[in-house]
Amino acid sequence: MRRNLSLLLLLACASAAPAADYDTLEEDNYDSLAPGGKEVDAIHGDHVLRNDKLVAVVAELGDERDANLTVRNVGGAVIDLTTRDDQNDQLSAFYPGGGAYRFDERIDWRADSWGAPRGATLAFAGTAQAPAGSPLRIAVGYELRDAEPFLRLVTTVTNSGDEPVRFAPADGVRADGDTFKTGVDHEANLWWAYDDYWRGAYGVQPLGGSDQVDRQTSREPRSPDQVIYPADRADAQPLTLAPGESHTWRRALFPARSNVELQTLAYEQLGESLFEGVLEVTAGEEPVEGAQVRVIHTPAHGAPGERVSLGVGHTGGDGRFAFRLPHGHYQLRVSQYGHESQSVETKLPQQDGPARVELSEAAYAEARVTDASGAAIPAKVQFFGLRGTRNPNFGPDAAVRGVRNVQYTPDGRFRCKLSPGEYRWVATYGPEHDAATGQFEVAAGETARIEAALPRTVDTPGYLSSELHSHSTPSGDNTASQEGRVLNLLAEHLEFCPCTEHQRIDVYDEHLAAMDAQQRMLTCPGMELTGSPLPLNHQNAFPLEHHPNEQDGGGPQTSANPVEQIERLAGWDDNSEKVVQTNHPDIAQMVGDKDQDGSPDEGFEAMFGFMDVIEVHPPELIFQPLSPAEANDSGVGTGGWEGRGNAIVNWLQLLNLGYRVTGVVNTDAHYNWHGSGWLRNWVRSPTDNPAEASVGELIHEFEHGHVVMSNGPYLQVEASAGDATAIPGDDLPADGGKATLRVVVRRPNWIEVNRVQLFLNGRPAEEHNYTARSHPDWFADGAEAFNREIELRVDEDTHVVVACCGEGSSIGPMYGGAELQQDWGRNLPVAVANPIFIDTNGDADNDGAPFEANGDGLGLPLPTPGDLKPSHSHTHPNHQH
Repeated sequence: MRRNLSLLLLLACASAAPAADYDTLEEDNYDSLAPGGKEVDAIHGDHVLRNDKLVAVVAELGDERDANLTVRNVGGAVIDLTTRDDQNDQLSAFYPGGGAYRFDERIDWRADSWGAPRGATLAFAGTAQAPAGSPLRIAVGYELRDAEPFLRLVTTVTNSGDEPVRFAPADGVRADGDTFKTGVDHEANLWWAYDDYWRGAYGVQPLGGSDQVDRQTSREPRSPDQVIYPADRADAQPLTLAPGESHTWRRALFPARSNVELQTLAYEQLGESLFEGVLEVTAGEEPVEGAQVRVIHTPAHGAPGERVSLGVGHTGGDGRFAFRLPHGHYQLRVSQYGHESQSVETKLPQQDGPARVELSEAAYAEARVTDASGAAIPAKVQFFGLRGTRNPNFGPDAAVRGVRNVQYTPDGRFRCKLSPGEYRWVATYGPEHDAATGQFEVAAGETARIEAALPRTVDTPGYLSSELHSHSTPSGDNTASQEGRVLNLLAEHLEFCPCTEHQRIDVYDEHLAAMDAQQRMLTCPGMELTGSPLPLNHQNAFPLEHHPNEQDGGGPQTSANPVEQIERLAGWDDNSEKVVQTNHPDIAQMVGDKDQDGSPDEGFEAMFGFMDVIEVHPPELIFQPLSPAEANDSGVGTGGWEGRGNAIVNWLQLLNLGYRVTGVVNTDAHYNWHGSGWLRNWVRSPTDNPAEASVGELIHEFEHGHVVMSNGPYLQVEASAGDATAIPGDDLPADGGKATLRVVVRRPNWIEVNRVQLFLNGRPAEEHNYTARSHPDWFADGAEAFNREIELRVDEDTHVVVACCGEGSSIGPMYGGAELQQDWGRNLPVAVANPIFIDTNGDADNDGAPFEANGDGLGLPLPTPGDLKPSHSHTHPNHQH
């Protein structure tokens, strides 16, 4: 009876442990089966293998199955892999065969050559991608067994041709980001990759046979690192396959939380005897969570041998770090920002209980940031070390709240560790609020209190601030947390921000909800469609219909023809209302130099027929006229940004050619350290409250040009002639060319404005150059730096662009500081309004001749064919252009 009872208990325990299983992701099971983590790319139709230890996703086959912009051709590859109990996918892709093959069919498990499976399986076959006509065929099998902490892979490559072929067994791994490190442990026969900040680790170990593992780091950006399996590491030579001959290799693919844990898994698989060790880390009487522990294998005292670093792990919330490794002597080096590093020696098995380290106590800063009324607000707080104290480094550029020397907060509160010392702090909430700054000295074990009130001193009636182009890790060309991107936007007081990841329609809703910030920022689904040629063939569109967990979020594919691509994007979702934006354009190539040979041709001019807005940053270059010394082969000034020409002056040239396309400036942010906020667009809105604003209404405002571009100052421009009034983007009938402009400039306490300049048909008017030196009575201290009526008289139809700037100053202190050399922080404060079109015939209502552009090339004309007829924006309801 007792034996039967024991058997029943054993069976009950066995049934409680989840068996390995396979499933296909569908709409009704996605949430329960797909793994979690920053780098998850699984969509409907992909394949999931799970047991009680791990979750793996293998991408479904398909010509367009890409994980993201740069992780492409993933059909048959592992795109997500994480432990089951602490899901944290950080893998971009694991390519069986090294990325050299395209899998094109699902096959049955090859039991005759691979052996009978003992778990859930999945198998594919394909062909070599290069060279063309290669006779190499590949088959890969995935197997996940009950209770195993790794995914088994078996790959067979066969020469199906008539001649011998040389090839090297390899796999490719995309573990992206500057925080990922890779290496090979020859003792454990383990290739590893580990991201110490995001706590994600992956390992590859050959199974059976005599294969060894090594690596070849890719020299090409965003190409997979190669895991190779040479017979001899000292002489890694390709194999030769005779006609009809095959080669098979097997390996285990591990997910883990650290590369020390990978060592444990690898040694277990090798059958090594392992012993558990424990380290307890405290500071004072408190456990230290998240301390980094570097494990170094050391020779016994007095014995010869090398010290070998096995990797790093981290203490848990109880201050304990547990590890399992072979018998031997180890040094444990413990470090964490704010504490002095310590180390301790231990031996496995531990005879005298856990090893212990007591760190020095850290210092702390605790902040409360509010508006003038005392209400909590999002904020960005920078810390700068003084008098020998180093700047803190809270986390990498890709992090969420602690990013380098900055703390971002969605609710005005945070507590952070610091090294004891003296600091200066700067708190900001975008350019509509004053900044606060202060200094403190804090000792170990003490807490410095920061109380910062940031009054909203810049009134922007009828306008919302917006960012129309930014990225995070779903884009595939960076690894920045999307949560961190949203927090960046919030902390910079940006009020309308569509989601514009590369090559997929996505949303910010989940992050805003988690931060309880839906009322602070209006958003909508959007995307950047990223084709070639670069940089011309990149366009954003919003709003778009989001199809969660579908390829590209339901977005369109690219085209090598920029006109075809932008037309496809403009017509997406059944030609729905949307803003189509051309990003960082080469305006000369687009308007009339398709092949960039300097001779005018048709360019990609038809693109203008489908765009509503065009990026023209950086705005400060409006004060730098084109000159022949700055011209490229096509005669267009390149004294601008990244060799793309002086885009904002090129835009003025477009206006003179008769184009009507709204100018905008955006950060195109890819990382989270001051990534957002240093460029913005104030767009006309019926309400100043983003929670009450309508995306549909803002679409029309952008189309109509009711936009002011800025990196900080707020600029308000209105024009009147008789009973008619106009704002940027509007036409103004003005008989006799007489008009009155009201120009208002407001700024917070950290921005200087000392010049207002009118540009008439793209040229700076000497008689309308107002500076604090030439017109001291026109400029004032305080939030409202400038508020004047300016009388204007023109002799021809004239588009008027008003700009302001702070000559001799910069926005740097709020965007990294001069000592951190953040490029955009060195820019002078500037704002540029979209043009007001003054129609001297008084017929802007189209009852006579329309506004006539004067064709002025501003001294260095754009390349255009002689019969140029400007294309104009695609039609929307209520579109006036």
